[in-house]
Amino acid sequence: MSRTAIYIITVVILIVFFSSWAGFAQEEVPDAPVRIYPTEKDPFVAGLLSWLMMGTGQMYCNEYTKGSIFIAADLVDKVALILLISHINSKYAPSSGEIINISWDSFDSGTKIITLLYFAGSLTLRFYNVIDAVNSANNYNRRYFYHRSEEGFDFSLGQDIMSVEYKFRFDE
Repeated sequence: MSRTAIYIITVVILIVFFSSWAGFAQEEVPDAPVRIYPTEKDPFVAGLLSWLMMGTGQMYCNEYTKGSIFIAADLVDKVALILLISHINSKYAPSSGEIINISWDSFDSGTKIITLLYFAGSLTLRFYNVIDAVNSANNYNRRYFYHRSEEGFDFSLGQDIMSVEYKFRFDE
């Protein structure tokens, strides 16, 4: 072999060696962090979740404090129902343990008022919870998605005035 071939082979080996050594010597740079963008919340889904179990629609919309308060209110509602059933059972069931049918007419006026107040309060709380979940989903969507359309140029033309405006947000 000629000297030129030996020099070329030596240079190629050194280049391969140093390029692979430089690759090992460099610190590995971690990938850029992945940013997870929020997705829009469906108001119907939020309302349905809240109808099935109070507070879950608010948690679906990332309002965990409000959702926890509604879950606690749902537990209080269930305890009140158990107490109402226990009151009716202890007041109107016979002591012999036989099964009887209790009609609305057999209740006294106090039990009727307590029962009506419970059901009115329970339904009012449930409907308020659903409405709040739908509003929470709309507010979430407005906060993360619709505010982009509020920024930018605005042009308006009236009878006596023409205005050109640029809108931007300070809170971002």
